[in-house]
Amino acid sequence: MRKLAVILGLLLAVCAACRRNADPVVAQVYQYKLYASEVRQGMPVGLSQEDSLTLVRDFIDTWVKEKLVLHEAEKKLSPREKNFDKEMMDYRNSLLINRYYDKLWQRDTANNHVTDREISDFARTLDSRYTVDKEIVRVNYVKLPANSALVEPVKSLLFDEHRRVEEKETLVAMLGDSIEYLLDDEAWLYLDDLQNEVAFEIDASANGDARRIEKEVGDQKVLLVILDYRSQRSVNETKEERAAAGMLLMNQRRTQFINQYVQDLYDKALKEGKVVQ
Repeated sequence: MRKLAVILGLLLAVCAACRRNADPVVAQVYQYKLYASEVRQGMPVGLSQEDSLTLVRDFIDTWVKEKLVLHEAEKKLSPREKNFDKEMMDYRNSLLINRYYDKLWQRDTANNHVTDREISDFARTLDSRYTVDKEIVRVNYVKLPANSALVEPVKSLLFDEHRRVEEKETLVAMLGDSIEYLLDDEAWLYLDDLQNEVAFEIDASANGDARRIEKEVGDQKVLLVILDYRSQRSVNETKEERAAAGMLLMNQRRTQFINQYVQDLYDKALKEGKVVQ
């Protein structure tokens, strides 16, 4: 532990611009050396001295074990087993091809974006397995300590439709970061997930005043407003699923574009006699 404390002191003392000959070695395994600057580069900023020491210890320990295994692998594997030329070339070729595909696709501005209408039309063509028969709701809710002085001010904003919309920023500022709440008018939630979250059953099909719920659960007060309810929803009815449908559509277009490009390239090369099969 003392040695590690010394190491940490060295790390803190070494400036960011230090040269290699002024960079102390903090660990060595056979011919491998770990320098203070390398450890420092792997450390996040803003940690306490105790946390920094723990992280330094873990970093060095991991490095030492890796180099021990590497030494054994270098010693025990044959030259043929250590030859990765083909794998490295295959990997490089794969990276080059994919980067080239990305560049071509980015230039195809006519197809490399999708509109909301295209996403909706595409989502409707998806197989019925993407449709889920499960109740979903859109709600706003706030959880507060039951004796909180904020209960009445929050309730007056949340339960008033006009003020809830117009003064949402005021409501968010009032709640801060330490209070659990959901004030996203567009987010759809599974009803059973919401009921598990608030720990009571909800009649989501209710109308009028019954859509404004105030309930005490243990030492908490839950204030909840039902905005919308559906007994069934399809893939294009939530933001997350619309995003997934949009990505799926984009990937299909990209695949079709690349396949067509490769086929055109092949046909041209074949016609010019550049390909012999």
